[in-house]
Amino acid sequence: MTHTDYTKQILNIKDENIYFNENCLEIKRINNVDTKVFHGYLTYTPEYCPKCGCINEGFDDIIKWNFKKNCKIKITKVCGFNSLLILDKQRFLCKNCNRTFTASTSVVDFHKQISNDTNLNIKLELMQKGSEKDIAKRNNVSSNHVNRILDKISQDKLIKNNGILPKKFGIDEFSATKDTISKMAFITVDHENHNIFDINDSRLSLDIEKYFKRYSKNERDKVEFITMDLYKPYYKLMHGLFKNAILISDRFHIVIQVRNALDNTRIKLCNKSNPNYKKLKKYWKLILKNESNLDDTNKKYNKHFKKEITQKDIVTYLTNTDKTLYNDYQLYQGIIKSINNRNKADYINIVHNNINNKFISKKMKKSLKTFINMENYILNSFDYEYSNGIVEGTNNVIKQIKHTACGYKKFKHFKARIMLIKGILNPITQN
Repeated sequence: MTHTDYTKQILNIKDENIYFNENCLEIKRINNVDTKVFHGYLTYTPEYCPKCGCINEGFDDIIKWNFKKNCKIKITKVCGFNSLLILDKQRFLCKNCNRTFTASTSVVDFHKQISNDTNLNIKLELMQKGSEKDIAKRNNVSSNHVNRILDKISQDKLIKNNGILPKKFGIDEFSATKDTISKMAFITVDHENHNIFDINDSRLSLDIEKYFKRYSKNERDKVEFITMDLYKPYYKLMHGLFKNAILISDRFHIVIQVRNALDNTRIKLCNKSNPNYKKLKKYWKLILKNESNLDDTNKKYNKHFKKEITQKDIVTYLTNTDKTLYNDYQLYQGIIKSINNRNKADYINIVHNNINNKFISKKMKKSLKTFINMENYILNSFDYEYSNGIVEGTNNVIKQIKHTACGYKKFKHFKARIMLIKGILNPITQN
C-alpha cells in the first residue's frame, strides 16, 4: 500500500482521485488549539463538461487549467485532535464553451467547507442525549451549523401519515416551546411498540379533533383502548372520535389525587405553633408511603421522639394528632390497597362511603367527587392492565432533552430532536 492509501484509510476518504505526498501532515496551532493539517490534491480526467455538457473524447476537448489551491475542509477528529484537510483541486478548461470548472469530490459538497463525514457524525450525535453546543464543540464546528442541520432534518414530515392508527395508545400533554399554542404539546404513544406515535403542537380540543379526523372513520373505529389522565375534556373528545374504544383512567393519576390531598392536609398542620411541627415536616415521606411497606419490627433511636421507635409507630402517632389527617390517611391507604389488589368492590365502597364524611379535608372530598364523576373510566383500570406509564416515562425523557438543551425556541426543532433520540426518525437511512 502507498502512503496515499494509508492516509486515506486513517481519514476515511474513499475518493480514489485524492492523493497525498509523503510529508503531508503538519501540526498547527489554530485558534489556540493544536490541529492536525493534512495536505493533499485532487485531480482526474473529467468525462464531460458540467457547464455545457460537452463529452471529453480527446485531449483537445477539456484540458487541465492549473489548481484551485488551499481549499480548507473541516474533517472529523483524528486521535482527539481537530483536523483540517487542505486540498488543492484541479481546474479544467472546456474548449467547447471556453469556460472553466473545478474538480468535485465526495468528501465535501460543492461550495462547502465541512466534510460530509463530519455532518454525518453530527447527525449521529443528534440521535443521542446532549446539547447542540457540546455536539458542535466535539465536531469542531459552530453551534449554528449544528442548528442548520437540525433545521434541515425538521423540514421533513416526522411522522408519515400512512392512514393507520395504533389499536391501543395513550395520550397526554407536556410543556413544549413558546411558539406552540398555550405552550403545551399533545403526545400520542403506541402501547404495542412502547414508542411515540406522533406529537401535535396543540392540546386544544379543536386541534386534536382536526388531527385525528385526518384518519378515516373506519380506521378510528378499529381503536380498542385509550389511556389518559383525569382531564375530563379529553374523555368527551375521545368518545366522539373513537366510538368503539374503551377509555381507561391512569391508576397513577388516581393515587396522586388523594396523595396530594393528604399531603396538603399535612402541610396545613406544619406551623411552628404546632408541637409536632418538626415531626410532621421531617417524616412526610413515611406518611405518604404505602402502609404495607412501613417497617413495624426494627426499632431505631429517634432524636425527635427521644426513644427507639419503628416507622409504623411514627406514622401512627402523627396521624392520630389530628382527626382530619387521620381520616385522610385512612382513605388514602384504602384506595392504594384497593388499586394494588385490583379490588373494585373495595374501591367503590371507600369512595361512596366517604363522600359525605365531615372529617376529611375539602381537597380530599373534591378528589372523591372527581372519582365519582369519572367512575366508569376509573373502573376500567381495574379490569385492564393498560396504564399511562409508558406515556409518563416518555414525557420524562422529553423533559430531560429540554433540560439538557436549556430549552428550545422552535417546536419543529424540539420535535425533531425527540424523534431522533427516540429512534423514530433516522436521517442516515433517509439519505
